[in-house]
Amino acid sequence: AMAFSPDCTMVVFGGIGLLGLWNCVSGQEIFVMEGHWDYVHSVTFSPCGKHIASSSGDKTVRVWDSQTGERLFALDGHTDEVRCVKYSPSGEWLVSSSWDGTIRFWNSTTGEPEVVLSCSLGKFYSLAFSLDGRWFASGHEDGELQLWHAESGERGPVLNGHTSRVTGIAFSPDSRWIASSSWDGTARLWDASTGTPINMLSSHKNWVNDVVFSPNGLQIASGGDDKKVRLWDVNSILTSSVELQDQTGGVWLTGYSPNGQHILTVGNQTIKQWNSLTGASRPLPIELPEPQTVESVSYSLNGFSTVVATQDESIRLWESQAMIIKTILKDSSAVKYVTMSPCSRWVVSYDRDGTVTLWDCASTQQMHVLMESDGLPGDALGPLALSAAGHRLAVGYRSGTIKLFDPQSKGLITSKSTDWSIEAMSFSPDGCQLAIGTDDCLVYLCGIQSDEHPIELRGHTEKVTCIAYSPCGDWIASGSKDKTVRLW
Repeated sequence: AMAFSPDCTMVVFGGIGLLGLWNCVSGQEIFVMEGHWDYVHSVTFSPCGKHIASSSGDKTVRVWDSQTGERLFALDGHTDEVRCVKYSPSGEWLVSSSWDGTIRFWNSTTGEPEVVLSCSLGKFYSLAFSLDGRWFASGHEDGELQLWHAESGERGPVLNGHTSRVTGIAFSPDSRWIASSSWDGTARLWDASTGTPINMLSSHKNWVNDVVFSPNGLQIASGGDDKKVRLWDVNSILTSSVELQDQTGGVWLTGYSPNGQHILTVGNQTIKQWNSLTGASRPLPIELPEPQTVESVSYSLNGFSTVVATQDESIRLWESQAMIIKTILKDSSAVKYVTMSPCSRWVVSYDRDGTVTLWDCASTQQMHVLMESDGLPGDALGPLALSAAGHRLAVGYRSGTIKLFDPQSKGLITSKSTDWSIEAMSFSPDGCQLAIGTDDCLVYLCGIQSDEHPIELRGHTEKVTCIAYSPCGDWIASGSKDKTVRLW
């Protein structure tokens, strides 16, 4: 066991029955503290730096003077090995956890016993306080983490994910995140306020024995039995994959809010809103339609969620802002696809006979037929794409034809023929480029006002089914039936 003093001038080590205090500048040993007669499992400095606490397999906690090495008192009460000891952030309490299934609070000045907490999750292996003093967390034999309210001692949420003993716990300096390490070979990051899992760090090849945040909170360090110390960038962890746990069945529609904090998803059985950082599901303030009828989900630019569905022989819009439903009177049995512009001004529908209709959301009775039925089979018409500002509409055909419309004037701007079988389309944020995914595994980047040869993006091995630009316009993500997402 080891710990730095608050001013980082000293470090204390715990070994077999002994503690050694060292000067960090000179590297010289200052003195040795003797008294435990078994392994020292945990050491910690008091927040003021004047005291050192240690816990041991001899079932005791001992407190020492960091200036002289004198033993101030021994704390007896645990009936099994004491695996961890910590000071509360205020320094008022000394808290110890043991294999006897209890957490004990002690007066840090007098050593008098105070509250005793018990838990049904089995032996305690690790313990940590949040720096704001609101929470402490305990790690257990079978992989659970238990959050506790520090003031009341009441239990908070249980964090499930590890499959073996939790060997280390650390709160971030701002108390927002919890990092944990385990003998299951992983370190994990959690949302401290909700207990939601953020990510799993699984590069170690053996047990992970401890984990800690850097003082600025930007890195996590983990140490393992694979003889490696690994450093993790917290921002990269937070922006990497988060699994949304509660969605049942396949998911076929997703959409981000303008500020990136929420996601709408539509699956076989549910429509859900999520926190994009933590993966926690959040309630929607509107009563939603049956998921099977939903054609489009999006957010308006002011952040209000909108769901478009075909229901009751009409097209309907569910808006969370107004808590109302707008109805577009149209025979929904004829509708093959409906989508809404990113600016939430327009709804475009196309029918099984090839008719493309533009609807004005400001007055849902205002509509304009952009393309009459052309006699082609319904599957001849491919994807639709609306520009971010709503001033361009692209209509693609699987035969390779692309038609560009102006929703304001309702006029056809241009029509272009290609030899591509078009499966997906997306406008760049500035509306100057159109990304096109095809049946032959390629992505093409076409300038809207340019006759230059399109850029080809090669890499997918099956048809490209979806495309999206990043808000800055520098990146494109494409998804394919080859089960990959690629970033360009």
